[in-house]
Amino acid sequence: MSVKRRIRVYLLPLLLALAVSGCGDHAETPVIKERQPAAVAVNSIVPVRTGGNSAQGELLLIPETALFRNGEMTGVLVVGKDQRISQRWIRTGRSLNGDVVVLGGVDKGELVVGEYNPGLLEGVTVIKSPNVTEEVQSK
Repeated sequence: MSVKRRIRVYLLPLLLALAVSGCGDHAETPVIKERQPAAVAVNSIVPVRTGGNSAQGELLLIPETALFRNGEMTGVLVVGKDQRISQRWIRTGRSLNGDVVVLGGVDKGELVVGEYNPGLLEGVTVIKSPNVTEEVQSK
């Protein structure tokens, strides 16, 4: 099939359809805004804190209850400045009296959900429950 014939057979009907589809009295399609999930009260929001010293400096600590696992990966739920939850993968070290040493993935002072709840999804806004730890309220 020649090039001119291909243009007539395939391209011209396509161009005609595109030209006609833009004509006429079409109503605007309404924009549907995605509903934001309601804010969720969280009982335990704790800062990543320091405790003790190691050869590399201060130890970063979070409660063991804040951790969740997915295969070989370990994560925590971090509460950002916008009060939204984000999932963060971290490297952990040894356990110390109910806490775990964090080797990487979070910084001192960042806020994490102190007790992991699989119902808390990334992007959800959290509000501090009235019984949030005094440590966080004093910030």
